Amino acid sequence: MAEQRIKEEYYKTIQESGFLCGIPEIEQKNAVRRLQIRIREYKEEELIFLEGEEIKEIAILHSGTVRGEKFHMEGAVDLMYIYKHGEIFGAEAPVSRMKTSPLTYMANEKAEVIFIDFQSAIQTEYASGIALGLLQILADDNIKKLYKIEALSKRGLRDRIMTYLKIINNKAGGSEFCIHMDREQFAQYLCVNRSALSYELNQMKREGIIDFKKDHFRIL
Repeated sequence: MAEQRIKEEYYKTIQESGFLCGIPEIEQKNAVRRLQIRIREYKEEELIFLEGEEIKEIAILHSGTVRGEKFHMEGAVDLMYIYKHGEIFGAEAPVSRMKTSPLTYMANEKAEVIFIDFQSAIQTEYASGIALGLLQILADDNIKKLYKIEALSKRGLRDRIMTYLKIINNKAGGSEFCIHMDREQFAQYLCVNRSALSYELNQMKREGIIDFKKDHFRIL
């Protein structure tokens, strides 16, 4: 297989994604050169993967944000997750037997995505290390799904809001954090009405429970 060289900034993003975590660091650059990689830019609201579409590549977000959504027959949309720099999305598709995307992935804003051909990756001498990295990534994805399940398990809207905000606050490790969702997306994520969410957030702000500006929050 011919070696491929990519810009250092893309290599660093691949490293940060965890895709190479099963490969010794001293060999990671050589491993990346053995991969079939393409880079693509997307405009805001441009489709990346459609639910049910066959996927043969691992997608790593280099810049911008991407949202994973589930569309229902009656027209409702469930926002599953907002992906940020260095995160892998749709990884379960190329490693599955069906190889079809379980969600629709859209560019939430202008975004740049690194695509790695899955079959070529597992045919290199680094296949076992790549498999280990993907296993950890899929485990992380399951944990993200559990965050949503935990929030939705709360019956009251305020409890759902606080459960989610506390999870993100703990992950951020600081007093202020960004949820990377506008009000409509946050409402979709929590499976609630946008007006009800906005009212409750403002009420919690007046009561001194939280403070926020757009998608930046602080638990008081």
